[in-house]
Amino acid sequence: MNVLGYFQAGLTVREYEALLSEDQVKLHGLHKRRAAITPEDVASIEASEARRVLVITEPWCGDSLAIFPVVSELFGRAGVEVRVAQRDLNPALIDQFLTNGGRAIPIAIVLNESNAPILRWGPRPAPAQEIVTSHKEDVAAGRIERAEVHKKVRAFYSSDVGKTIVAELVSGLADA
Repeated sequence: MNVLGYFQAGLTVREYEALLSEDQVKLHGLHKRRAAITPEDVASIEASEARRVLVITEPWCGDSLAIFPVVSELFGRAGVEVRVAQRDLNPALIDQFLTNGGRAIPIAIVLNESNAPILRWGPRPAPAQEIVTSHKEDVAAGRIERAEVHKKVRAFYSSDVGKTIVAELVSGLADA
């Protein structure tokens, strides 16, 4: 199946959110309400070639709890339909969008009017990825707990309020 087929078979934002636990719904709501999305950001998305967005993710993904609400709100405000393909139910899809050989999520795939992918973004914004990357050896060596790294990433998401996610997506589409 091609990306459009996965998009068409994907869950709507509401259907995906119905899979979330009560605590996950609260986190989604918090990140959605706090998302730093300006009218200029929305206008940039509207002026781009973006027509559809397929997000590959899972409800259990910690990064997605902060990222998905920002992505869905940004594109939703611009009138671009967002759908979700669950990673674990669609291995052939995620295997087309590996990150350093791994099935990291969330991955946002932006399609144009011809349903061709014009942007692949994810699994996390550059500063959050830097936190993970800079601690990788220390986690492997047992010098820091993985939970401590996740705490630092969550602190980034909380203080950034989606600004970096939005900026990377807007910039990526401007370059597409």
